[in-house]
Amino acid sequence: MESQTENGRIPLKLSPREHQLVKFASEGLTDTAIAYRLGISEATVSTYWGRVRIKIGPFNRTELVSVYLRAVQEEALDAVREENAKVIDQLRTSASEQSALHQALIENAPDAIVIVSEEGVITSANKMAHELFGYAEGGLNGLPLINLIPQRLREVHQVHRREYVEDPRRRTMGEHLATPALRQDGTEFLVRAALSAISSSSGLLVTCVLRSVDGS
Repeated sequence: MESQTENGRIPLKLSPREHQLVKFASEGLTDTAIAYRLGISEATVSTYWGRVRIKIGPFNRTELVSVYLRAVQEEALDAVREENAKVIDQLRTSASEQSALHQALIENAPDAIVIVSEEGVITSANKMAHELFGYAEGGLNGLPLINLIPQRLREVHQVHRREYVEDPRRRTMGEHLATPALRQDGTEFLVRAALSAISSSSGLLVTCVLRSVDGS
């Protein structure tokens, strides 16, 4: 057990009986009352006080009790800090594992999945999305979503995207007709999309699950 004093941390290596002695003193008992409670003589109590001073320092009775109480408090705080540290580590591990699991589920999903910021930029895309749009691995990340839309439809798409950001709600693949999409090589194909939005520390994120209408 340790305590913080003006001179730094003082180790308290007291025996069980010495702990009892100082604890009773901290509760306001006199040496006479302590001797009675412990079933020993007052002379023995004085001997114990001498041992406590050797272990803690050359303080008077009141100062010894003060050091002891601060030590007990510090020990309790250390235990709380240690427990909190364990909980935080567990939460971090759990969050990391959940994040890894979430990423693995997205990456191995049978449908193309892209996650788009509220500014319309693709923040991440899975393997199927890259294959569907003909991009090399990682090629979709950071790309404006309108790059996947035919030129003639981009203005309308921007309007629809802004409307969705202002009123985000889950939309399934069956709620609207197939939409023309654009591969990297310039070829067009039709897709159906399911949209869902979540709030994050960086703003709204929209998850788009895309499926080619003709299965290509």
